[in-house]
Amino acid sequence: MSALDPYQYIIVEQQYSHKFKVKVLRAENVTKGALGDLLDTPDPYVELFIPTAPESRKRTRHIDNDINPEWNESFEFILDPNQDNVLELTLMDANYVMDETLGSTSYNISKLKVGQTELVPFLIGKATNVHLELSLEVCSAMDLRFSLALCDKEKLYRQRRRDRVMLGIKKLLDMEKPRFLPSAPHEVPVIAVVGSGGGFRAMVAFSGVMKALYESGVLDCATYIAGLSGSTWYMSTLYSHPEFPKQGPEQINKELMKSVSSNPLRLLLPQHITNYVQALWSKKAGGQPVTFTDIFGMLIGETLIPARMDSKLSELQEKINEAQSPMPLFTCLHVKPDVSELMFADWVEFSPYEIGMAKYGTFMTPDLFGSKFFMGTVVKKYEENPLHFLMGVWGSAFSILFNRVLGVKDVPGGSTMEEELEQIKPQHIVGEDSLDDEEPRKAGAEDDHRHAQASWIQRMVTSLFSDSSLFNTREGRAGKVHNFMLGLNLSTSIPYSPFTEILTPSSPEEEVDAVTDPDEFDRIYEPLDVKSKKIHVVDSGLTFNLPYPLILRPQRGVDLIISFDFSARPSDSSPPFKELLLAEKWARMNKLPFPKIDPKVFDREGMKECYVFKPRKGDKNCPTVIHFVLVNIDFRKFKAPGVPRETEQEKEFADFDIFDDPQTPYSTFNFQYSNQAFTQLHDLMEFNTLNNIEVIKEAIKDSIVYRKENRTRCSVSLSLSEIQNKRFLKRDTRGQAHK
Repeated sequence: MSALDPYQYIIVEQQYSHKFKVKVLRAENVTKGALGDLLDTPDPYVELFIPTAPESRKRTRHIDNDINPEWNESFEFILDPNQDNVLELTLMDANYVMDETLGSTSYNISKLKVGQTELVPFLIGKATNVHLELSLEVCSAMDLRFSLALCDKEKLYRQRRRDRVMLGIKKLLDMEKPRFLPSAPHEVPVIAVVGSGGGFRAMVAFSGVMKALYESGVLDCATYIAGLSGSTWYMSTLYSHPEFPKQGPEQINKELMKSVSSNPLRLLLPQHITNYVQALWSKKAGGQPVTFTDIFGMLIGETLIPARMDSKLSELQEKINEAQSPMPLFTCLHVKPDVSELMFADWVEFSPYEIGMAKYGTFMTPDLFGSKFFMGTVVKKYEENPLHFLMGVWGSAFSILFNRVLGVKDVPGGSTMEEELEQIKPQHIVGEDSLDDEEPRKAGAEDDHRHAQASWIQRMVTSLFSDSSLFNTREGRAGKVHNFMLGLNLSTSIPYSPFTEILTPSSPEEEVDAVTDPDEFDRIYEPLDVKSKKIHVVDSGLTFNLPYPLILRPQRGVDLIISFDFSARPSDSSPPFKELLLAEKWARMNKLPFPKIDPKVFDREGMKECYVFKPRKGDKNCPTVIHFVLVNIDFRKFKAPGVPRETEQEKEFADFDIFDDPQTPYSTFNFQYSNQAFTQLHDLMEFNTLNNIEVIKEAIKDSIVYRKENRTRCSVSLSLSEIQNKRFLKRDTRGQAHK
């Protein structure tokens, strides 16, 4: 790290790796021995192996019938200079049946100095010489970005978006008094729209929300849209659409309605599954992990974006490069196999510009996610994963509980997805399965490769449809990617925030009511395992169902959060604050400003379409939260805000429950919506949003006034030295107090 960030409590120690370059030049007098040479002329090639390197094994091509071959092939290894790195060289003879080892030797790389190039002959046996050119250099250019600051592209986007938001706010608040309108760039509030998980229910409901926000002009005032699980599916569908944002959500939502009207499980017919598995073979054969989440992502992609299966996350940059629409943010979790995700989970954020983990300040461009890294440098780059793979990861709770999607319930007790997920432990879902077996395959004849491919595809299709299929177990359901933090050094520091004057835990009266599990988030300060070659990534809804961690990054300085919670509740009349309370607890544990969520407001005010939680007096840089609930209240009586329903047909259309109806089409596990079910849910959330536009306007005005009165909104006024001095001062003060 070039400088200390006041919000960072796990410091990634940026150490430079070494790039070891090997050029295999030629060999002389290659021999199989006196008898062997009489029977056959060697077809030699060279294998290079460095056990301590992440991409440890390389090989040249073989040259037919040549005892003095010239290869002139170059290879690179990324090395940790603190390791004892040894190059093992093996001379091989290629054969049709089994390749033969002709001899081997080794070289201690520590003998080579940085910046030095050496021509080194290696004696194999008594007569054969293999000539290599070796060089060592420092990897000064990193593929990972080490910083908690926003990337340059996002900073530029925010600058451009701010100008558009200023115009959008003036249009939305037309005829308002000047004190409620921004007159300078620093007075423009940062507004974020947030969508929860909840499967197709969340996706369809969010489609109605976005239509309302777009047509009302509120979307023109937003800088970010953050989604989790089902909401990310709608965001992916919307932002990957070739006509968005020139065309609003209305027509795109009609296409979506058609897409979800037929059962996606038709895509699980054997001929489709075979195509999926064949497509995944090239991913596996190239060295990338493959799990059931890959197949689930294909299923979701074929359902929602069938004409855009080749879309990539990085391609969404064209939808925001001119700041013409809010920046989309998506999320998943990194989990450990042996720790409950309720106790430990790292939030991974995805934007068209970067993917990474703010907890560590490590980010990469989207095209590198899934590639092999070592010490911050890519050692093997793969093609960027398609958007549908990420959609599978972001919504992988349905991969984990896929048997419920199929209509088979394998967990007694709780009927909601959320209750079932609470019983899931990471070790249940990250076990090795046959999709991701890692049998070492020596580079051999092409026939062997074809045989391995055919065998793997056959085993996969068989396992999916046999009695012991993956549908009957949760193992292997978590997504898996190469660990982009492999080989890095981590050290912890004391959590410190400029927003809080003390480092001690909150007092008991500050504890969140109704969050009863004392172990919740108990181990969030732990680092990930930098020695693990792969990491498991799962649906963020496994910890809590709103993507607040993305929006609460202090560097984003969000003033107003318009939050839409589509999470399942036991009944339509159940209190709607469970996920919001968890978000509040997470924020407090990470020393981030968050308004006090008082669940007793439900007792005082009853069920409402939305609730407003404002900062308390004296709270600095704290956002306001407008919490929209999935509930049918005024929609039963009004077809538009202030326009009563008149005909019996209109009243009957709006007379439905979300969770109370035993035959509800809005189950989290339902992946097929009739046109009527889609329209009802879509129109309900469109209405609820439009019905509370004045609430949103008032909150925007409050944010503008706050910014007018606080010019340093969300800027860290402390210098690096002041932060360090303040830390030491507090340590000394505490130490003196105990004397």
